[in-house]
Amino acid sequence: MNRITQTICLHHNDADGRASAAVVRYALGNEVVFYEMDYGTNRVPWNAIETANQVIMVDFSLPVEDMKRIAAYTDFTWIDHHVSALKAMAGIADSWKGIRDLNEAACVLSWRYFFPDKPVPRALVLIGDRDIWRWAEEDTGAFNESLFHMNTRVTNDKLWRPLLENDPSLLKKIITEGSQLRNAHLNQIRRMVSHYGFEVEFEGYKTLAINTPGNGDVGQKIRDLGYEVAYCYIDQMQQGQLITSVTLFSAVTDVSKIAQKYGGGGHAGAAGFSFPRGKSPFPHNARVEWFL
Repeated sequence: MNRITQTICLHHNDADGRASAAVVRYALGNEVVFYEMDYGTNRVPWNAIETANQVIMVDFSLPVEDMKRIAAYTDFTWIDHHVSALKAMAGIADSWKGIRDLNEAACVLSWRYFFPDKPVPRALVLIGDRDIWRWAEEDTGAFNESLFHMNTRVTNDKLWRPLLENDPSLLKKIITEGSQLRNAHLNQIRRMVSHYGFEVEFEGYKTLAINTPGNGDVGQKIRDLGYEVAYCYIDQMQQGQLITSVTLFSAVTDVSKIAQKYGGGGHAGAAGFSFPRGKSPFPHNARVEWFL
């Protein structure tokens, strides 16, 4: 297969992944082609990977054999911070370009990789602070709440370029608008969890499940109620098939290990996986006890 002079970037489909990819675009230019990825899906752009001369993967990983396959094909750079991926690639990825570090978000690592001599932009600090659930910055909640309502696609240079250049007026505007949005959002979460959550025992853990997209604030609320695991799920059509996408949150067990069992991955405190929808919102072989 003939190679073309093309750089492609595979990135996770959340705020950290998009911010990481925005750093790649800022560093390497508009010619980079981006592919937004999620765990548990099979839409790997193998044709593009096999013909590109450079592949960059940020805030995301594939199964070990797929990662080795990519590294064998092309100039490969991998930037990630997910514990399940780093453990799976231990001793394999040592010679690959990039940064792997459990202590920072991928967007912060991406900036440090491409711009090692420049301070990390404030926007990336705030996105990363929430992604790893550190909450060390006063403006983390407000900034990210506002960001959720914006067009954060990697190609939206009107947003990302000024943020990566620390535009003070845009930062202030996002934080100010986000303060009001966040208060309303937290009130909505309290009502939603109270009305729509249902209790089960999942993989041996006291769990509250709820039909809503995975969100750290939802996970935190469920943990605050005394549950060991929060199980957030949604159903969506993917390539003509109904898929259940799950996000797990916990402060008492490593949910990345549970997610790996079902083909996913993530962090110890937050992880995800997907599977074809069956008769229930849980994988058919999962250990689930219902409390009716």
